[in-house]
Amino acid sequence: MKLVIFSGTSEGHALCRFVSACGGNADVYVATDYGAAVMEPMNGITVHEGRLDAAAMAGTLDTDTLVVDATHPYAAEVSQNLHAACAHTGAEYVRLLRPAIEGEDIVTVPDAAAAAVWLSEHSGRALLTTGSKELAVFTAVEGYRERLFARILPDAGALQKCLDFGFPAAHLIAMQGPFSHELNTALLRQTRADILVTKDTGKAGGFAEKLSAAREVGATVVVIARPCSEDGRTLEEMQDFLTARFGWAQPMPEQAEQTPRFPLFVSLAGKKCVVFGAGRIAARRVEVLRRFGAAVTVVALDSPAGIAINHVRDYEKSDLSGTFLAVAATNNRDVNHRIAKDCEVFHIPCSVADCAAESTFFFPAVCEGGGLTAGVVSDGTAHGKTAVAAKRIRAVLEGMA
Repeated sequence: MKLVIFSGTSEGHALCRFVSACGGNADVYVATDYGAAVMEPMNGITVHEGRLDAAAMAGTLDTDTLVVDATHPYAAEVSQNLHAACAHTGAEYVRLLRPAIEGEDIVTVPDAAAAAVWLSEHSGRALLTTGSKELAVFTAVEGYRERLFARILPDAGALQKCLDFGFPAAHLIAMQGPFSHELNTALLRQTRADILVTKDTGKAGGFAEKLSAAREVGATVVVIARPCSEDGRTLEEMQDFLTARFGWAQPMPEQAEQTPRFPLFVSLAGKKCVVFGAGRIAARRVEVLRRFGAAVTVVALDSPAGIAINHVRDYEKSDLSGTFLAVAATNNRDVNHRIAKDCEVFHIPCSVADCAAESTFFFPAVCEGGGLTAGVVSDGTAHGKTAVAAKRIRAVLEGMA
């Protein structure tokens, strides 16, 4: 089956990197030369540049094609054309979603024209973060040359379009995101804007940072609503879907540059701790946790290490209910990954035996003696030293008994 991705979002870009990392292949279509320029070369990824109508899209598809629509949530016409092209050719269509973010104390309008009407009815300067495509609509706002500032992509064509519309150069901000809370705040203050006009671009589009910046400076937020509600998959769900469909092995996540790991000591007395897996590593974790008073539950399909299992089955999300911390030590990378992601959602510290990058706490080598407890853990680069250091520390502590 051929994989085709229509991209135009950071999620689409991330999906392309994921496909490449998995050893997959995809034809990726982007609308502009700027979209092509930000796509770094990736093995297995062939980038095609240019806007396509429904007929041109259909010319690239057939019944053995899986189409991922990763275009912007406001690019409704593109998604409609893709639906039509897939229906015509028999290609399979799946949508990559950018989840919306709920906001308080905002003015919601149905489209850019309605936003322009609202601006005409309300005084004050406005920072427009809606892109260059619909800026012509805002020329209907009385005094727009003095009142409106537009933030657009650093694209020569987009910049020229804004100048042709009559926006003065001093009122144009050509920058590539993502934009932090601090930068949004600085731009609102620099332009002395009382109003922020934006779209619900979701987490990846920096919507939350726009809202928080507007709150800090006291600006009114006008949000152009999404064209329609959509069904589809989030980036993580799409990655899992494609992995299953094409039989890929998911790559191990990259581990961020290491900083020292803080040695946090907490009481585990009576607290529920769940260990997933019953192999050699899991058995060691169970023994340590119980020694420190934890109420340990073991979930596993079998017990290679011979430890008792509370639930003889695979992992279920409900296992995390009421859990203080979790250990993912199964012999299945996909299961460990799911446990780690679910723990992240529930804010449960999780030690992942086969992936330090997914761990939110790290099991130390525990040293006890003389009423003292010490824990030794590496920064991720000196695993061999951990056992040596722990042996020496244990000798010191035992000598203090």
